[in-house]
Order: sequence, then structure tokens, then C-alpha cells
Amino acid sequence: MKNTFILIIILLFVGGCATQLKIETDSDKVYDLSSYSTFSIEAFDVIEEPSQISINPILLQRVSRSIEQSLVKKGLKKSSEPDMVVRFFIATEREVERSQSYGSWYRRGYLDDRSQRYYRVDKDALTIRFHDAETDEVVWYAFSRFNRTKAPKEQEEVNVLIEQAISSFKTSL
Repeated sequence: MKNTFILIIILLFVGGCATQLKIETDSDKVYDLSSYSTFSIEAFDVIEEPSQISINPILLQRVSRSIEQSLVKKGLKKSSEPDMVVRFFIATEREVERSQSYGSWYRRGYLDDRSQRYYRVDKDALTIRFHDAETDEVVWYAFSRFNRTKAPKEQEEVNVLIEQAISSFKTSL
């Protein structure tokens, strides 16, 4: 009994340490999301700028496939004359983060052992926007940011991310 309790505590601790991507979503209440039955996906053009040159074109293909699969699962159909146009964007932001050490417990006279290290972090941002085909207004929006090192690299990982984002898109088909 005691071993089972300790095992449960360890599993809860390890599970609590796992990080999950935060996905923000929003929808315009003026539009009835259940009225949409068809969609099309517009291609994302990579801008030839230094900040965007490192975007993986294969990741763009994976995201596009995953969005299409997720919407078909929700009962929508891909069409050349859609009710809704899907646009997604991936951007890279370079940030400088710092780590700080407050030194050791042992002080050497007047020396201060604190140190700071600065390092570059590439953060990718993914945004998915569903536009009304007639008005071109955004009716639903999803956004997520992730570190480049933790970016989804396989189709299954991208599918999980997109499924999680699109799960809040409500249709009654």
C-alpha cells in the first residue's frame, strides 16, 4: 500500500513537470460557426527575409495537411468555392534570454560570484485564421508559440498540435 502511494506521488510529480503548448483561441460571436460547411486552405508564402529564411517548408506542408485532416474530421468539405478560407502563418522570432547564477555559498572577500549568461533562442509562432469567404473577416483564430528545439518535427506531432487547436472550433454538422 505504501509503495503504491509513493508511486502515485511520483507519477503526479513527473506528470506535473511535463509542459504542454499553450494554445490561445478566439471566435467572433457575430458569425455562426455552424453555418460553415466548406473550406479551402490558402498557401503560406515564405518571405525571403533573414528572420523568415529558417522556416522549414516541410513543416508548412505538414501543418497544411493536418489542418485539412482536422477540418474533414469535423465534417467540413474541401471546396474550390468555399464558405470559409483558412490561412495559417508561421513566424520566427529571435530573442535573447539570460540565465543568472547567484554564486556559491562561499564568498571570497570582496568578490561577487554572481554571473549572467545570455543566449539566443529561436521561437516559432503558429497562427491559424478562419476567414468568412464573403467578407474576408476573421471568424475564428488560434495562436501558439514554441521554442525551435521543441517544435513538432513529425507529422504525428503536428497532428496533435493542430487537433488541440482546432478542437475549440465548434460546428454542429
